[in-house]
Amino acid sequence: MNIRESLRLALSSLNNNKMRSLLTLLGIIIGITAVIVITTLGRGLQNQVMSGMQGIGTTTHMVMVHERPDEEEVSDDPFAALDYAPAMDAENAMSLQDFEDLQAHFGERVEGIDIENSGGGEVLFEDTPVSTGINPVLPASLEMRGIDIEYGRGITQDDIDGQRPLAVVTWSLVDAVFGGNPQEALGSRIDVEANGQIAVFTVVGIAKDVNEGGMQMGPQSFADIYIPISGANRVGMDAEWFNFFTVRSSAEEETAVFQSDLQTYLDRLYRGNDEYTAEVLDMSDAIKELTQVFAIMTSVLSAIAGISLLVGGIGVMNIMLITVTERTREIGVRKALGATQSDIRMQFIIEAMMVCLLGGIIGVVLGGLLGMAGTAAFDAFATPPVVAVLLALFFSLAIGVFFGAYPASRAAKMEPVEALRYE
Repeated sequence: MNIRESLRLALSSLNNNKMRSLLTLLGIIIGITAVIVITTLGRGLQNQVMSGMQGIGTTTHMVMVHERPDEEEVSDDPFAALDYAPAMDAENAMSLQDFEDLQAHFGERVEGIDIENSGGGEVLFEDTPVSTGINPVLPASLEMRGIDIEYGRGITQDDIDGQRPLAVVTWSLVDAVFGGNPQEALGSRIDVEANGQIAVFTVVGIAKDVNEGGMQMGPQSFADIYIPISGANRVGMDAEWFNFFTVRSSAEEETAVFQSDLQTYLDRLYRGNDEYTAEVLDMSDAIKELTQVFAIMTSVLSAIAGISLLVGGIGVMNIMLITVTERTREIGVRKALGATQSDIRMQFIIEAMMVCLLGGIIGVVLGGLLGMAGTAAFDAFATPPVVAVLLALFFSLAIGVFFGAYPASRAAKMEPVEALRYE
């Protein structure tokens, strides 16, 4: 008997027992669906996190000012700097003058510097307070955070040098205060209250909300405004020193070389400070570690989901044993007509493989659709990994072979005379 004949007989058997075949398929379908959904969601989550860190480790370099570790505490862990206490005063932290000196030292090698300094407050309009995040920024801050200006302009160095009371606001604030009218918002003066102080700022630009295009760097709020760093004191915010900042290098710079040069510059800056140091965080290694963590999490969850495949395989074995018993006379007739043990064994193994493969295909399609819908729901659309799909189908076939082997062997070893006598 050739493989084509075995396939025909297997399809005929499945077609004659539709409900039983469907119930047998369910275990395989559920297991494969779970694996594909988990791997797709894991891929989407990884893409979302990586897109949020786009540029880190390539052109954007994070710097943290923290306590100087003892020699025995020095670690290769890219996150080790987070274990040390950050500088909490102007004497040990970086200042705006330090940023200007850094920019002057590197010249065109540095495209911009951004700082971490945000707070909460309210915009008062016709006695109606609107919850607002207040973000003092440097000229390159909005671009480095991926926040697009849709109307008007951003904050410039001249605005900072002139201590101008200007603000870039987000669409949420425009909707709440100006009825969504950008023309009315531009040039308008708004009262901003924070830390018990009220200051007036003029709107010069409208930007996307942070949840639409930018990376949130401060506390969550209903809306956000961005003001020149030199205007932070108008609303009671301390913007004289910073223990965390980011530097964007030009696209032509080699990452490792620039990070080394930046670290050398910072080491010279802090060589007279015995308590604190400034460290460039090597986020390329951190990204690699995050990728490995995602891969391990996805593998573990997939392995747990794969347990249901084993349960499904046991179901396949059970049904195949029943099938062998029901078709005992058929086996006897075929053996009497010259079928060998290999022919009988192949017939039932192929039948088990077809059941599992069909369940695997349905599971891949269903899992892919559910996984893509899930990733699209949290704005990180991803398709099922090709490797996961191929492994799922291969595993389906392997389960068919493994759990179909015993029933097939039992059928192949039947004596023709005894099989023909079976009622």
